[in-house]
Amino acid sequence: MAFSFLKKKEDQFDYELIRKCKVCDHEFKGRFCNVCGEKVIEPYERSFREFLDSLLNAFTFLDGKFWRSFKLLVLKPGQLARNISDGKRVPYMKMISLFFVANFFYFLFPVFDSYNSSLYTQLNSLGEHSIQAKALVKERIEKEKIDIEDFKRNYQNQSTNLSKLLIVVLVVILTLFLMIINYSKQNYFFDHLLVALEFYSFQLLINLVIIANVILWVIKVGKWYDLDWNFLMTDQVFSTITYLILLYFTFRQMITFYHQKWYWAAPKAILLLFLMGLSIDYYRMMLFYITMWTL
Repeated sequence: MAFSFLKKKEDQFDYELIRKCKVCDHEFKGRFCNVCGEKVIEPYERSFREFLDSLLNAFTFLDGKFWRSFKLLVLKPGQLARNISDGKRVPYMKMISLFFVANFFYFLFPVFDSYNSSLYTQLNSLGEHSIQAKALVKERIEKEKIDIEDFKRNYQNQSTNLSKLLIVVLVVILTLFLMIINYSKQNYFFDHLLVALEFYSFQLLINLVIIANVILWVIKVGKWYDLDWNFLMTDQVFSTITYLILLYFTFRQMITFYHQKWYWAAPKAILLLFLMGLSIDYYRMMLFYITMWTL
């Protein structure tokens, strides 16, 4: 029959057969040893096709759990964190794993340096901090007689490596904000942490990877037709787009996870985004000083 290979294979595993575990010698029925958890290896799992499937999952993380988690992340903000908090964990990726996958793609396809501030941003875009940063960089270059281009290159490499780890600080800060704003809900720290991880997974994966790169392609296509759409990537326009998306996402999180009424969810979402905007400025300053200290 045409396309029969697309159909799901019928489960022909013999669940009644008594097997002996190759690890602990315990006799059991089913796919897994109920003492040590060792799995029965079936013939199809030794096939080249299965090897390719495992290889794809290992390098892309795109298994069934990822797509189920991704779908909830996009379509039902707050529901993924709610499900995991309620104990429905098997169908989904661990939230921390999803966050690090989003983090991985953000640094793999960088468009904006929102969480990996370039030296230019540190020296020109952060007000009083930029003035102090310029003086510190100038002093370091003169003292160690370093070529400015070499310094920029070394700074960027070190800053990128550190930001992959330090972005976790923003997750913890958001968790504390959520604890304070939703104190009356009496959730555990773990619950607020799930919401924070969900938020930053969405921000990194959807706003800063997918939407940012889609806009880049739109601009490139526009150039083919002599259309100048570069304004889409200006900080003012892109920040407005992502802010509105995050406002809706956070609003839905408040309703779905914390069971807030809409008239409480709206001001809380606005307050959270304001506080997170401030925390990002301090995060960038912290990243600069730690990078300078570790160079």
